Amino acid sequence: MLDWEIFLEKYRAFGAKPSRQTHARLFAPDATIRHRGMSEPMPAARYVDFIVEGLRRLPEFHLIPIHWAVNGDTIFVEARNTAIVNGQPIEWPATYVVTLRAEMVVRGRAYYDRSEVLMHFDPALSSPCPNAHRTLLAHEAPQGPSPIENEAYASEVYRNIVAPYAANGRNPDPAGFQQFYAADAGMINPGFERPLRRDELPAYYTALRSQIRNLQLNLERWAAGPGMLFIEWTVTGEVGGKPLILPNTDRFTLREMLAIEGVAYFDNLAVRALADSGLARFNEMSFANLPTGKVSAGRGI
Repeated sequence: MLDWEIFLEKYRAFGAKPSRQTHARLFAPDATIRHRGMSEPMPAARYVDFIVEGLRRLPEFHLIPIHWAVNGDTIFVEARNTAIVNGQPIEWPATYVVTLRAEMVVRGRAYYDRSEVLMHFDPALSSPCPNAHRTLLAHEAPQGPSPIENEAYASEVYRNIVAPYAANGRNPDPAGFQQFYAADAGMINPGFERPLRRDELPAYYTALRSQIRNLQLNLERWAAGPGMLFIEWTVTGEVGGKPLILPNTDRFTLREMLAIEGVAYFDNLAVRALADSGLARFNEMSFANLPTGKVSAGRGI
């Protein structure tokens, strides 16, 4: 087995039966990991404690890898997360970007919208509007075993999508994003009630540029698999006079070098908190450090 395949098997085992033991064996001793809501990256030992506390607050938690792609020592894993809160099942999707040394994690970052989890603990985050993003993986089965990485295919994806997309992201042209999508494509971001159509993208990015001054998408990492592309970005700009530094990932499902689906993963709660001072109390809050009064009763792990 390749190193990333060994890691993925261990990750699946943790997701199926979460425990301190199945989690701890994923990380090298010098690993660092970050979730939104952390004030700084955590070393592996502290992160294992963080997750154990999270498991206590999210009874019957499970993580189900659905899609993944590999580029060198980087693996992207898109997963469906489920748990029980106040006796009710909840779910939310996430993407995890991991750097490996052999099969051990040395750097990890989790991408999801905290409001999709924390809304079940704090009514201030609830919304009467539907959220197509929160359940987008509900009916998807895990992909089959990936073939050995095809360098020619990856080079074609980089040349046709990654490089020109990154170039447009450095100085976004709202109409320029259309070139990467098929006519029947849809794009889903956290908080979207429905996927945006290709013809709606210019208006969306025009509005985004008006809300975020000096908007830029800065390429960090990427990986391609059969019919699949993941890109990790750092989005920067200014909102209401406050600096925006927003880690972000996109997953594109491809057909003939065009996206038929684009799904973004970022913490929409952090963006909302820049514009709404009433949400600032959530800036350093995650599922593992909720105030005691917000925690639901239930059986932990």
